[in-house]
Amino acid sequence: MIGRDGSSRHMIAVDLTSMIDVVFLLIIFFIFTSHFGELRRTEIDLPRENGSDAELSKQPAMIIDIQRTGVFLVESREVSLSEVERLARNGLAIAADGGPRFDVLVRPDQNAAAAHLDRLLLRLSNLGVVDWKIGTIRPSGGAVQ
Repeated sequence: MIGRDGSSRHMIAVDLTSMIDVVFLLIIFFIFTSHFGELRRTEIDLPRENGSDAELSKQPAMIIDIQRTGVFLVESREVSLSEVERLARNGLAIAADGGPRFDVLVRPDQNAAAAHLDRLLLRLSNLGVVDWKIGTIRPSGGAVQ
């Protein structure tokens, strides 16, 4: 191509194929990660209590399920009480460094012994976790958290 001043100009061809590929990969990534975020909750027979009318406005930083047998689950993975403590300590450290607030949702099975919940909450409170809620389900069938 020749410009107005008589000098020759070269057109540069821009190939957008790789950029489009990256955009599609990002879309796929966000679709899958948002789907897996919903899978974090395992099937638990929650206690039937009226609880608070306040629903969770955002996803809690950590969800701990307590099965009927006293087994602790974090993100559907069986963990020991000391492992729960380590994960909570890491979450509190991130929150202290300016990260998102560290809040915990505990979802005990209604047939689990209260001693399991007591041990968990004692460990969390000793670490300094003050923002925790217990998941329940309304007797009429609506979930409360």
